[in-house]
Amino acid sequence: MNSHAWILRKFRANFSSFEEIWLFIRIFLLIILLPAMLRLFSLPMLMKMLTPRDLRVCNDQDSESRDKIVKFADYLLNRNFWIFRSTCLKRSLVLYHFLRKLGINLHVCFGVKYNGKLPDRKTQKKLEGHAWLFYNGNIFLERNAEVTKTYKLTYFFPDIMEQVG
Repeated sequence: MNSHAWILRKFRANFSSFEEIWLFIRIFLLIILLPAMLRLFSLPMLMKMLTPRDLRVCNDQDSESRDKIVKFADYLLNRNFWIFRSTCLKRSLVLYHFLRKLGINLHVCFGVKYNGKLPDRKTQKKLEGHAWLFYNGNIFLERNAEVTKTYKLTYFFPDIMEQVG
């Protein structure tokens, strides 16, 4: 089999429409921009920028779209090349942005915990951070929810009180 046929078959297996190709490109671009955005903006400012203005209503047919968003983001972030390294922060921010656009009313959580000891001191512990998604009262799309539960929540966006008021 020649390489062009293999590439075309692989392409058709992952994209069924122009909209899916456009979604993949937009996810790709956000992943490229995120490192600079994280340096230029405070976390609250960045979260406001990543939050779509209008939250549309999500319907059951959008589960296929949700799965595509997760598939494309995970595919790109798991390349382990240049900026395409899977970190919980990048993954959470990308999924938050695109799933909120889809109409899923989810939140991003940020937490910390002490893990292990610093190499140069025996008594001081190393602080470790984690970011994850939260939806309908549950940890959402996380590979290991039990590990996530070991983190102490320090920031939650958007704040539930902001939505009530």
